[in-house]
Amino acid sequence: MLRGVTRVGGGVLSVGCVAAVVMQQVMASREPWEAGQDANSILHNPQWPPTFPLTAQHLARADESPDTRFYAQPRIVHHIDDAAIATLKQHYKETLPAGGVILDLMSSWTSHLATGAGESAADGHYARVSAVGMNDEELKKNPALTDYYVQDLNANPSLSMFKENTFDAVVCSVSVDYLAEPLAVFAEIRRVLKPNGLALFTWSNRMFPTKAIAAWRLASEPGRLWICGSYFHYTGGFTAPEGRDLSPNPGRSDPVYAVSARKTSPDLGAPEPKSEL
Repeated sequence: MLRGVTRVGGGVLSVGCVAAVVMQQVMASREPWEAGQDANSILHNPQWPPTFPLTAQHLARADESPDTRFYAQPRIVHHIDDAAIATLKQHYKETLPAGGVILDLMSSWTSHLATGAGESAADGHYARVSAVGMNDEELKKNPALTDYYVQDLNANPSLSMFKENTFDAVVCSVSVDYLAEPLAVFAEIRRVLKPNGLALFTWSNRMFPTKAIAAWRLASEPGRLWICGSYFHYTGGFTAPEGRDLSPNPGRSDPVYAVSARKTSPDLGAPEPKSEL
């Protein structure tokens, strides 16, 4: 081995790079979301700081070029394995209200809805499934959708195309890690949800790392539930967030995590986010 370098996964890192990685890990371990709890318990009694703890640095991404450029090429592929997909389909079937009006946020060519339970709009399981996503070709191929909009929520977090109190549920699959303006987006989710409407975020441990926020990349997997839960808490107007580890075959297939909350009251105007940013 050459002096002053370290091999990692077949590559070569300089001593300086190794030191930087170690320092990042040490700093991440001091964050409030690293509570030393597992995914099923980390949101049971979280100790929320007085103000939103994610700084501009936490919300920064390695690639800050326009997301429209990154997502211009359609990706008609699955981003999680078959077991994780089956888990999401079953969870949505059990959790989302049949006959309801659903918004699929940061959507793609699939909404991970089950056969006969929303997989196709023609099955009539939901009254309407709307979507907001980044690529027109992907959204056009999604059979679950009754309507869709192409929009970069990091550039424009508004959901002004929808009236307040429209949706029975808002879902977001394997994409929450890319939100650079989470409180603004969650305020809009609250606005468009009906009273007691459900907001449900699910994800695995796969990501496009250059587009995920720094806090998410460095956080432990339980810590990511805390981060997602904090978006509900600091936006306000939601019930206490609940987290679940839904992983179908721990250690043998992709993990699946879920964080959800419900809108607490009729929308009387978007609450002011509690943030230091």
